[in-house]
Amino acid sequence: MDKIMVTTKMLKKLINEKNILELRNIFDEYNGVDIAEIASSLTVPELLFIFKTVPPSDTAEMFTYLEHDVKKKLINDLSGEQLGNLLEFIYNDDIVDFIQEMPSNLVRKILKSAHKETRNEVNLLLNYAPNSAGSIMTTEYIELKSFDSVSEAINKIRKFGREAETISYLYIVDDKRLLVGSLKLKELLIADEKEVVNDIMDTNFVSVTTHDDQEEVAQVFKKYDMSTLPVTTDDGRLVGIITFDDIIDVIEEETTEDIHKMAGVAALDEQYIKTSNVTLARKRLTWLLFLMVSATLTGLIINGYEGLLTHLPVLSIFVPMLMGTAGNAGSQVSVLIIRALALEEISESDYFIVVRKELGVALIVGGVLSVIAFIWIMFQFLTGMISSSWANTFEREVLVAFVVALSLYITVLFSKTIGATLPILAKKLNIDPALMASALVTTIADSLAIIIYFVLALSILGNFF
Repeated sequence: MDKIMVTTKMLKKLINEKNILELRNIFDEYNGVDIAEIASSLTVPELLFIFKTVPPSDTAEMFTYLEHDVKKKLINDLSGEQLGNLLEFIYNDDIVDFIQEMPSNLVRKILKSAHKETRNEVNLLLNYAPNSAGSIMTTEYIELKSFDSVSEAINKIRKFGREAETISYLYIVDDKRLLVGSLKLKELLIADEKEVVNDIMDTNFVSVTTHDDQEEVAQVFKKYDMSTLPVTTDDGRLVGIITFDDIIDVIEEETTEDIHKMAGVAALDEQYIKTSNVTLARKRLTWLLFLMVSATLTGLIINGYEGLLTHLPVLSIFVPMLMGTAGNAGSQVSVLIIRALALEEISESDYFIVVRKELGVALIVGGVLSVIAFIWIMFQFLTGMISSSWANTFEREVLVAFVVALSLYITVLFSKTIGATLPILAKKLNIDPALMASALVTTIADSLAIIIYFVLALSILGNFF
């Protein structure tokens, strides 16, 4: 059939008409990802009709991209035979991805329905620690022997290539299954058929072990610009590979988690729109309570200088500006440092370089802000926007503006230093640097700003009362 725009309405019409031939043609023509998006509005009975009438080889990819709740209902309603046939066309690492989110009764059904070889491979992957290289790898890959000829290697690809997740990279093992080299498909195809794999393979390969953290694996992909990465046991035996599509999911997951932490929110287990209000509140309350209690420190500091504010109430006008600037200055740095640490642009050993750089930035930024603040405060005094019974002379107005500007300058210096220090300190202590983000930095910087402000005010203006 001609390739036309498929819509949910069209799918519903074909299902209602039981037009199986046309449905199968659509699945032949379109990518499973696109069909999953179109089919997301179908009811479970309508989806069941598709899975029961369209060959599993065509519906398997669509299944992996359906929403979790939809998968759960389909697995519950499909017969054991239908489910088993479907699983045969889904890569084992993808089965592991959705089986980990299923209730125990459906996990049992999936494993019982899966063919023996698939069940054994899935059980193997499920035994690896969550978020490890072993938990995201696939065991469906092409493995060659070092003594294979090019002709034998090509025949293996023809025989097993359809079952492999990728054939762009091939991995070579010795008779003890130790990984000894890698080979691009292109290099294999242009080699002479009589050559031996051992002579054309690349022995300068990069690999990870099953227990390596998935975030570290993502960094290896980025560093070496790879599309596939072999996974070995501690003693170097090849057990699987990780493909780039899996690592994209990891990067998205880790980045989302860091963003949540930087906002003072615990990571969500489901999509935002599907997360209940109670769960959203629970994920946020811990940090909000911590920040609320810690923010009382600022109030205690202000209370400690009650006598100063009683004599010079004009000082209270500039407290919000100082606190806001302090928090913003620290947050800017912390976000940059957290991201640089995540991308491995810097490490803990670069601490003094980072602080020196940020102090240089702070000298410039603080100088500009303090000059502008001084001019703006004087403008407010001279135009009557701010009036004070104490600052009733030009000299006193200048002194107040000077105290605020100087406090701002010193505060920016300290805030930038704090913003650079906390994430690197967290990394050094094996704590996620994202936890030391804007919310915590702002609270500390605010308290420090108030102390600096009142100490300077008392030192410079204290002689006048």
